[in-house]
Amino acid sequence: MQEHRALILRSNRFLGSSLVDKGIVAVGDLEAANEKFMEAIQSSELKHASILTTLIYDLKVLDERKVIEYQVEEHSLGLVDLDAVELGSLRQWNLEETICFATSTLPFDKVENTYMVATCYYLSAPVVKHWESMLDGDIIWYVTSTQSMNRALERIEEIHKDEDEAAAEAE
Repeated sequence: MQEHRALILRSNRFLGSSLVDKGIVAVGDLEAANEKFMEAIQSSELKHASILTTLIYDLKVLDERKVIEYQVEEHSLGLVDLDAVELGSLRQWNLEETICFATSTLPFDKVENTYMVATCYYLSAPVVKHWESMLDGDIIWYVTSTQSMNRALERIEEIHKDEDEAAAEAE
């Protein structure tokens, strides 16, 4: 996760600014969330360092439904519950789960040259730009909840762990 530290910092900074610009979060609430976020960064808790989850769960000043509704209505994003999606290994696309944790974003399917990508951070330009430059194809963006994303990323970790164990047994 340390290799993604700069992306984590930029993406959260941009997300926070975007939430304030759109009138979804008050400046004072963002400042409080930034303090907690920086504490997590300094303690190397990068896997769970997120302005969004801090605003929703720690400070309880953001209704996640409002953020999701805004993205669906204003950006015409699809909505996906990753609990209903059969996930596979990210390694088929030469990806590791650390970048997904760092950006709260997860490619969950690919049809021909088009990726289906779920994110909690669409309002963060660095996240969108990073994934658009990283994936070798078109992207259809979907928004998902933080809980759905976290459960999906845990499932991906299990898939990768099982792959590693199977590879070790085969040797």
